[in-house]
Amino acid sequence: MKSQKINYPVLIDTISKIHEQAQAGAAGAVNRFLVLRNWLIGAYIVEYEQKGKDRAEYGSGLMEKISCDLRARGVNGLGISMLKNCRQFYKIYPQFRQPAVGEFKRLGDDSAIRQSLISELDIHVVTSSVTEKTGPKPLSVESLFNFSWTHFIEFIMIEDAWKRAFYENECLKGNWSKRQLQRQIGSLLYERTGLSTDKKAVINAGRKQAAEAPQVIAGLIRDPYVLEFTGLAELP
Repeated sequence: MKSQKINYPVLIDTISKIHEQAQAGAAGAVNRFLVLRNWLIGAYIVEYEQKGKDRAEYGSGLMEKISCDLRARGVNGLGISMLKNCRQFYKIYPQFRQPAVGEFKRLGDDSAIRQSLISELDIHVVTSSVTEKTGPKPLSVESLFNFSWTHFIEFIMIEDAWKRAFYENECLKGNWSKRQLQRQIGSLLYERTGLSTDKKAVINAGRKQAAEAPQVIAGLIRDPYVLEFTGLAELP
């Protein structure tokens, strides 16, 4: 079979598509590990707060102490608010237990994931599954990986589980960027949907507005959390 000759426009188009595909894959991989890292950080913090032998020494200053000591080791981007977000993220999304443990064990450092913590996570997941029976059906972990860490920060700030589930599902369907998610939350889409007699019309209007600026890979790559996580934010 003879190879087909290509012209210059086809060459440029092909290279551009290869670049976009590679960029999307890289951005997705970085976001995946950022999300899993933050979940595990939250898991360890919760375990220490509950069972740490010397936890009483730090009390309410624990987060500040952790942040300072990590920064001294060159680990940036884990300030007090970020650590609190990680802890809350772990509590709200037990679905990440299996991929978080699996991915880091796959990297070959079993010491990073202690067996005792794995057991604790199993207990937590069982407990959470019982609670979930009275709440909204959680999204699968595969669906959750469509969100960036900045999306999760917005989600964990929503205390009501039903309201959070509403925005998760709408964000997933509409492929909302963080900014669009913030706009929909700020516009009280959930509350307006609940009060409206034509709920479908309200939701469709929200989706149409969000579709005007869908999430793009370039935005994810420039995400400050991603840049700090990869160390690119420190480059001149």
